[in-house]
Amino acid sequence: MEHDPGMNLRFKAFLDNESQDSVELALNYCGIEECRPGYFHSPPKRSIYLIHIILRGKGILEIDDQTFHLGENDAFLIPPYRKGSYRADQEEPWVYMWIGFSGLKAYECLAKAGFGQQRLVRQVACTERLHGIIRKMLEIPQLTLVNELRRNSMMQWFLSELIEEYQVLHKNQDTYSYSAAAYVNYAKEFLAENYNRKVKVNDLAERIGINRSYLAKSFKKMIGCSPQQFLVNLRMEKAVTMLKNTEFPINQIAAEVGYENPLTFSKIFKQRYGISPKNYRGSASSFPTVQNDCVE
Repeated sequence: MEHDPGMNLRFKAFLDNESQDSVELALNYCGIEECRPGYFHSPPKRSIYLIHIILRGKGILEIDDQTFHLGENDAFLIPPYRKGSYRADQEEPWVYMWIGFSGLKAYECLAKAGFGQQRLVRQVACTERLHGIIRKMLEIPQLTLVNELRRNSMMQWFLSELIEEYQVLHKNQDTYSYSAAAYVNYAKEFLAENYNRKVKVNDLAERIGINRSYLAKSFKKMIGCSPQQFLVNLRMEKAVTMLKNTEFPINQIAAEVGYENPLTFSKIFKQRYGISPKNYRGSASSFPTVQNDCVE
């Protein structure tokens, strides 16, 4: 049975199998459906992922041997090659939006959004935003390259909303999108470019999208020191270079490497090298060897 006409809106992209299998993410179709009382639909098995999100009303989803009684703000997934059917309630028939997509990263995105082969239903709080995205996609149905790019970007925005909401709800489970090495490398590059600024580890972790303890643990495991110590060592290394190669006054060097208070800079420098910046500069032609144990 085809989707009910009338107040319903839909878009279908005409993709061949090669397009579906060779891209990271591809939109297949999307729409908004206002169902009649008792309206039943049983889509054929397809090679795509199909998500429905209920805007209002209620109904029943049956997939394999499972039955779900669903209502407003519930979302359900029909995975590829799984047989599912759903029926609108007789008294309060549901209105839902749907999006079907495929691609190499489709499963990964859904897993990050809380779905899986055995996790077919979840609650969604950002329904209004998702509804707005679908409506924008439906406003550009023409099959042009420009519109295809726009629709695919909106589809990724849609998925990112689902992923972000799920990760916020599960933020204490350390379910991160990338490897620890990727986060550490990003943090190292950021610190190397911003060592002369006021940098807090909490802010750095938030910028990356992980918690502070996970960042610190990853740093310690991979390079043998904390992010804060890595930053201090970077600053001291830069300071040594300036003491050797410039005639900048000590207070200017302190500011250049991120210290507002030159006394704080001098204290840390002496703790690190056993000599003050002034005496380091005034020592003989050969400078003491410096060991920055976790600066690569």
